[in-house]
Amino acid sequence: TLCNVNGVPCLSVRIGNADGYENRLTDINVRLTYSYQLPYTDHKGDQKYFRQTEELRLLSSRQHALMEVWTLRHVLDESSPLFGLNLEEHPADKIYVFTLSVDAVQELTKSTVNKQIDYGVEDILIGHSFKHEVAYDPMTKVATSD
Repeated sequence: TLCNVNGVPCLSVRIGNADGYENRLTDINVRLTYSYQLPYTDHKGDQKYFRQTEELRLLSSRQHALMEVWTLRHVLDESSPLFGLNLEEHPADKIYVFTLSVDAVQELTKSTVNKQIDYGVEDILIGHSFKHEVAYDPMTKVATSD
């Protein structure tokens, strides 16, 4: 999503662990990048594309354990390469993918887990925000994760 969080514009992505407390993920490292392509004409006059990938700095990119959900945020301030860009105008219209890479260790098997997820610009929900991560119903004494 792309929305204001406490008055600050943020690009947010949420990840979760479906196994929860039964199989925690530990030593989690995440990276969020975006890739773009710029057209150019080579020395033969052929139309080519220069492709580049840049990393977006996250407020937090490491966690010791993940049992429920984790919302990752990139702040769109003056230090962000996305600062002031309209995703439908040049140069932001040259962005073709955002990629989230997740590396972790599965506690139960002690094996490494790697996952890479690609998001197109059309996948970004502008002005939307995530609901609270955990809701507790005192009547049924059940906690649910969003």
